[in-house]
Amino acid sequence: MVRLPRSRRRGFTLIELLVVIAIIAVLIGLLLPAVQKVREAANRMKCQNNLKQFTLACHNYHDANGRFPYGAQGRNLNDPNWAYYPVTTPQQLPRTPFIAYIMTYTEQPAFAQWDFTINERQGINLKLQSGIKFPIFDCPSDTPATPGPVGGALGDYKANYGVNWGSWNYRQQGGPTNGTPPLNYGDEKGRAPFFVQFGAKLEAIADGTSSTLCMSEYLQSPYNQPPGQAQVDRRGRIFNDDSFCYQISTRIKPNDPKGDYGYCDPSDANYPCDPLSAGLTSAAALDAYMGARSRHTGGVNASFCDGSVRFVRDSIELATWVALSSMAAGDIPGDF
Repeated sequence: MVRLPRSRRRGFTLIELLVVIAIIAVLIGLLLPAVQKVREAANRMKCQNNLKQFTLACHNYHDANGRFPYGAQGRNLNDPNWAYYPVTTPQQLPRTPFIAYIMTYTEQPAFAQWDFTINERQGINLKLQSGIKFPIFDCPSDTPATPGPVGGALGDYKANYGVNWGSWNYRQQGGPTNGTPPLNYGDEKGRAPFFVQFGAKLEAIADGTSSTLCMSEYLQSPYNQPPGQAQVDRRGRIFNDDSFCYQISTRIKPNDPKGDYGYCDPSDANYPCDPLSAGLTSAAALDAYMGARSRHTGGVNASFCDGSVRFVRDSIELATWVALSSMAAGDIPGDF
């Protein structure tokens, strides 16, 4: 009887195994950037959708009230320091942020409870901003800030979306007329669609609604407070009507490395802050400004007063960026 030779089962050698592992590593290396690009594209689209909803809410508010919502309410503009009215005076205006006016137009039923007769950090208003996380506030590309104690009270949730506040600072939207172009519009020429106790009518946007910024993005900075700083880092506090919270200035270009000027930490490179901000006092609050920022590659999402949303690149000319912030300056923005 003839026996056939038995086949020998042969395993992988060490070299073959290392080659397979190397091939897999190369494939993963090629695949990860593609996956990240797809994820970032989805995140950017989500941000654009959030901006779209907020901007349409502004239009719905306009339909109901004949104008856009106030950018903020509460300060006495006749006071040299724009101080808030004392709560005991008949002229007192409840401190109200921009977002409070439009949240009921974004299909957020819980926000119907907002009480416009009291300040933003009182009663039900404080509970709404501290106890409910509204997903529409967050861009997935950024890291949401964790609420921290503010003045001994509950911290409020931050957001990634703010309003067009002109091209200079909180109090002066257009910049000094004797300043350096293009940052010398003056307040009348440089008025944005949103300001303190002011919301523009669509017919007043003479530069064209498709050429006038409505909202854009910024980063949710952590609730830190460097030594000597008068306030916590307020960037992203969409519930606080005060300066350096949700008011976006075109004084600096999108994602400008120069940094924002206000209550922020110059040592934190993840959230650019002008070194001159170190030790900022409360007296300088009205001079604060912050630029549009995002974690997207190469630019920020921005909505316009016609309801459209576009991606604005960091390379945009400053003169064009400034022109987009004014609503009736008679300027013609360049390509962007």
